[in-house]
Amino acid sequence: MKGCPDRSIILTFLLFTVFLPLDAQFNRIGGGLAFNSPISSPDLHIGNPGFHFRGVYEINRKFFVIPSLTVQIPKKKIYSDGTEKLTYLGSLDANVTYSLAIEKQLLFYALIAPNFTNIHTSWDPESPDHENKYEFCPGIGIGTGIEMIVEGNFNAFAQIKYIIGKYQQLVIDIGVYYYFEGRIRRIW
Repeated sequence: MKGCPDRSIILTFLLFTVFLPLDAQFNRIGGGLAFNSPISSPDLHIGNPGFHFRGVYEINRKFFVIPSLTVQIPKKKIYSDGTEKLTYLGSLDANVTYSLAIEKQLLFYALIAPNFTNIHTSWDPESPDHENKYEFCPGIGIGTGIEMIVEGNFNAFAQIKYIIGKYQQLVIDIGVYYYFEGRIRRIW
């Protein structure tokens, strides 16, 4: 494991969670809007906003895993020669979060997230100069978020994350969770 910090971080996380009391459960789902900064590429034209869908798997009182799927609105660009380019952006994240502070109805957390960004570009008409292309770009996200108990079985959340990878970007997610098992208390 020498010289490989990614493995040591994962191993430390796994060992740390083994010694904490566990009450793991998948207890809420949600979604909302996603806004991203422009991808640093003159050739790509990606839409904003997007939509994201997520679930929350509570490992224990401090650690959560939040898998999420984000899909941006496709963006069309028409060039002077009459060709059209349509670009799709989607990403899959596995947000591993750690609760930093809990205050009655608020939960503040930090996160690290393996990220898999997918970009598909299609041309009309397709020609040798313009080929359809699909890119799979792994990366890592680092960020923070807040979750707030709103009413009954609903929570609101906001999250900001910076994706480090081939196409670096800042992503802001806002949305709502629904507790499908029901919440007993109105505090964390």
